[in-house]
Amino acid sequence: MPTGTRAAHTAEPPPTGDGALGDVALIRKPWPLDAERAARPAFVGARPRTYGAFAAHVAAVASGLLGLGAAVGDRVAIWLDKQPRYAEAILGALHAGCAYVPLDGGQPVARVATILADAEPVALFTDRRRLAALSGGQLPPSVRVIVLADEEEEGAQEGTPAGASAPGRAHTWAAFTASAAGRVVLLPPLERDDLAALLYTSGSTGTPKGVRISYRNLAAFIRWAREELAVGPGDVFAGHASFNFDLSTFDLFTALSVGAAVWIVPDGQTRDVGALAAGIREHGVTVWYSVPSVLHLLTVSGALTPETVRGLRYVLFAGEVFPIAQLRALAALLPDDVVLYNLYGPTETNVCTRHRVRPSDLSRQEPVPIGTPLPGAVVSVVDADGRAVTGPDAFGELIVEGDCVTPGYWRRESEPAAAEHRVGRHATGDLVGYDGASLVYRGRKDRMVKLAGYRVELGEIEAAVLRHPGVAQAAVVAETRGGETGVALYFTLTGRTPRPGLIELKRHCAEHLPRYMLPRTATCLDELPRNANGKTDYHRLGGATPAPARARRAEPGT
Repeated sequence: MPTGTRAAHTAEPPPTGDGALGDVALIRKPWPLDAERAARPAFVGARPRTYGAFAAHVAAVASGLLGLGAAVGDRVAIWLDKQPRYAEAILGALHAGCAYVPLDGGQPVARVATILADAEPVALFTDRRRLAALSGGQLPPSVRVIVLADEEEEGAQEGTPAGASAPGRAHTWAAFTASAAGRVVLLPPLERDDLAALLYTSGSTGTPKGVRISYRNLAAFIRWAREELAVGPGDVFAGHASFNFDLSTFDLFTALSVGAAVWIVPDGQTRDVGALAAGIREHGVTVWYSVPSVLHLLTVSGALTPETVRGLRYVLFAGEVFPIAQLRALAALLPDDVVLYNLYGPTETNVCTRHRVRPSDLSRQEPVPIGTPLPGAVVSVVDADGRAVTGPDAFGELIVEGDCVTPGYWRRESEPAAAEHRVGRHATGDLVGYDGASLVYRGRKDRMVKLAGYRVELGEIEAAVLRHPGVAQAAVVAETRGGETGVALYFTLTGRTPRPGLIELKRHCAEHLPRYMLPRTATCLDELPRNANGKTDYHRLGGATPAPARARRAEPGT
C-alpha cells in the first residue's frame, strides 16, 4: 500500500513545575504557549480552535469558577455534545483546581440526575435543551452556577430557559466568561494525589459509581504515551471516545501536551463509517484510538481506502478483545509503517499494559496478547485462593499495583475494594495467562459459569465461534431454561460464506471445544447491541430483549 508523505513529528519534553514530578503541570498546563504555538490549531473540524483561543477560553472558565469561590477538589459536571467547548470546560475546571465530572451527551436524564446527586458539583456546564429536561428537584443544592454552553447562541442573553428550575443560577457561556474578563487567574497549588476527575461507570447494583482519577494516575499513562509514541505538533489525534470514557484521556491530554491537534468526533458520527473516513482524510488524522468494534466497522465497510489511511501513523485499540481475523483484515488495509498497539486496563487503572503488534502476531489463531506492564505498573496473577502463581502455565486473576491504580470509588470507602485501592492495588476480575513474557487475556471472572458441573469461561466459546469464516462478531451468554443452564450464542456475519445455522456452528465449535460448551441456541443479528462506550452490551442479550431496532433472524432451534 502507498504510505503517502509524512510530516515532521517532533515530540516535546513534558512541562515541569507543579507537583513532585510535574504530574499536575503535565495535565493542567500542558502547553508552553508562545506566539508560534498560539497560532497552531488545537482543535480541527466544524468548530476549530487555535491554541491561543483555546487557552483564553480555558483561562476564562477557570477565572469564572474561582470567582464563585470554587475550591480545590470541588467537582464540575459537564453534560454536553462532544465539541471543543466540552474540552474547554474540562481544562478550565482543572485550571481552577476542580475535578471534572464528564457525562455522555446521550445519557438518560434519570442517570444524569443520579450522578449529579452523588457527585454534588459546584457547577454544571450544559445546554438549554438538556437543562430543560432536568425538572425541578433534579439539581442538587451544591450547584452554584449553570453555564449554558450552546455554541450557536454565542450572543444570547443571560437567563433561565423555560422549564428549568434554576432561577439565578443559569448563565450563558458568554456571560459567565465575560464576568471573569481581566481577572488575573492565580492557579491554586495542587498535589499529584489530588482529584482530577470522576469517571462514572456502571455499578453492579445498578447505581453508577464514580471512579476517582488523580493527577498521578493520568500522568502515569500520558507520560508513557509521550515516551513510547513519537508524536508532536505535526500530529492530529482523533477524539473518538466519549469524554466519560477513559480512552478520551489519551486523545485529549496526550495531544495537548505535545502541541498536536485534536479532531473531536461528533456524537452522531462515532459509528458513521462514511463520516469517520471523511474526517480521517480531511483532517489528516495520524493517531487513532478506539474500541475494536469501530475499527472493524471501518474495515468491512470499505471506507479505509489508500487515500483515507495514507496519513495514519498509529492505530491503538482497547476496551474489548479484537478478534484476530478482524485485526488481520485491518492491518492489510493500512500502510506498512503504521504501528498497531493493543492497550489494556479497566477504568480503575486506566491503561496498565500494552502490546505492540508485530507482523508475526497476525498469523496467530488467537487474539494478540495484552502485553507487558507500563512503567510504574506492577502486575501479578493469583489463583482462586488469592495465592500468587508464576511460570509459563500460570492462570488466574490479574492484580495491578502502582501509579496507574486509582484511589478508589467516590464516597464508597466502606466497600471491600476500598482498602486495596488505598494501598494502590486493584483486582481486575480479568483472567489471564502467559505467552512468553506477555500477558494473554482469557476472560472475566464474572463470566465464569458452571455448565454440566464444569467451570466454563464464556469468552473461550466466543473465541472458538470467531474462528468460523462466516462469523464477524460473537457474544455468548448463559441462559437457564427448565432448570438447566446452556449457552446462547448471538453473532453477526462477515458475508464471506452463506449464513451458518445452529448445526453448522455446533459442528465448528466441536472442533475446538468439549461438548458441554457447545451453543444450545444461535441467533443472527444485523449488529450486536453496544453500550455507550462501544463495548458489547451483554445485559441486552439473553434474558433481556436485544436493543437494536434492526431485524433479528432466529435460527431453527432458538
